[in-house]
Formats: sequence, structure tokens, C-alpha cells
Amino acid sequence: MRKALAIIILVGLSAGGVYSGQLGQGTSVRQYFESNKIVAKEFFAAQKLADDLDSEPLTGDIYEFDTRSTKRAFFYSLLLPGAGEYYAGSRIKPFVFLGIEAFIWSRYFYFNSKGDSGKKTYRNYADSHYDWTVYRQWWGNLDSTVQDSFSHDLPWDDYNNTVIRNHEYYENIGKYDQFQIGWDDIDDNAYPPPFGDRVLSSNRELYLEMRKKANDYYQNANTWIMVSLGNHLISAFDAALTAKKFNKGRKRFSFNLKSRDFGGGEVPLLTCTYKF
Repeated sequence: MRKALAIIILVGLSAGGVYSGQLGQGTSVRQYFESNKIVAKEFFAAQKLADDLDSEPLTGDIYEFDTRSTKRAFFYSLLLPGAGEYYAGSRIKPFVFLGIEAFIWSRYFYFNSKGDSGKKTYRNYADSHYDWTVYRQWWGNLDSTVQDSFSHDLPWDDYNNTVIRNHEYYENIGKYDQFQIGWDDIDDNAYPPPFGDRVLSSNRELYLEMRKKANDYYQNANTWIMVSLGNHLISAFDAALTAKKFNKGRKRFSFNLKSRDFGGGEVPLLTCTYKF
């Protein structure tokens, strides 16, 4: 809601009226405006007014009380924690939220790096202790009805000749019993379930422990991402409240100097606009 109050600075002016005070003897208001640079370039926002005073009124902002938008503060901190608080006038909380965010991401990169290191370790271990060619030979000697009883297979290239060492490969050789054949401490004549006993070799068991440890590091890294999202949301709501507190008790009004044509003469008006 907006309420405006207009105050005429110079009274007793009519079309072509003359003021003998500050304007000088025999000087009209129009002439006064045209003869000062403050009208043309410095005080008023539109430079064009000096050339065509009749087509466009003279306008210039004198003063406006500063306020903060709660929406802007919210979205600033939603993008970068602390930015909305800084916009809203706080000089302490921005560093608090930004410091928390920096700490969160330092933990994320720490655990993610540990996960990458762990993944490299367990993959190197598998490459040293698991021979997929042994599994391939064993698999090829099985009857088709026996093969159908197993649910998984290793990923192969387009020509079905070479195994692809991707995430599926490293998961399958440790997770499923049918791939126990291929670990270097397992007899390749031992049938895995459902036709044989479940055999967990020491190498396979150690491999699973190494893989679980690496995955736990990745899970911790993902947890810190969720903490970061929470920090963004908390900072965003806090920024909106900070902006609201900043605006509380402030009179949201502005003064504006304008000119109006009254009977052919330019009359300056001082306008006070109040928003509530």
C-alpha cells in the first residue's frame, strides 16, 4: 500500500510568474531551471529534460530510506550461506555461516578423497588376486542348464572376449558366491551354491572388508552434502528474518523533487512517498 504527500515548495507561482527572492528579479521558474547545470546533468536523472522541458517533467530523488528485501536475502543465502545476512546488514553472522559451509565442504572432500583412495586400493588388490580367465574357463565348461541357475555374469566387451573392469565387475566378484571361482586361494573345481558349498576365501573376505571401508567413506561424504543443504536452508531463513528485523521500525518513505506545468510555467514540487 502506498500513500503519497505532495508539497509545493514555491507558492504564489502562476503561468510565467516571477519570484524576486533566490530566483532574482524578473526571473521565471522555467528560466531558473534552464540556467542551472543541476537541472541538466547533476541533480536530475534524465539528461533529456534540459532539452525538452515541456514534454517531460523535471524529476530527481532527494532522499530515500534504505530497506532490505526479505526475498532477496533469502535467495542470496540459499545460494551462498551468509550472503543474505551480509545483504541484510549483519557483519558477524555472514562469517559464521560461511565458516560452517567451508568446514562442511572440507569434511566432504576429506571423506571423498579417502573413498577414492580406498577404491583404488581394493581394485588393485582384486587385480592381483582375482583371475577372471579362470572363472571364464570354469563357466565355459558348465552345462547350459547349470549356467541358467546362476543369476549374474561379468561384464564383457562387444566381442565377448575380454572382461570390462567397471563398477559391476568389482562388485560382482566379491558380492556373489558364483564368482568365488577365480580367487587365487579357491580350488577352481569347487562348485559355488546352489550346487556346492559357500566358500569365502580369505582373499575374498579381505577384499569385501576393503570395499566396505571405501564405501563407508563415500557414504560419509554424501552425509556432509546433506548437512551443507541444511546449512543453506537455515541461513536462508535466518537471512529473511535478519532483513525483516533490519526493516522493523524504519519509516519507508522517500523525498522526490518534481516539476509540473501550471499554466505554462514550471513549478517545483516536493513529494514525500510513504510505503506501509
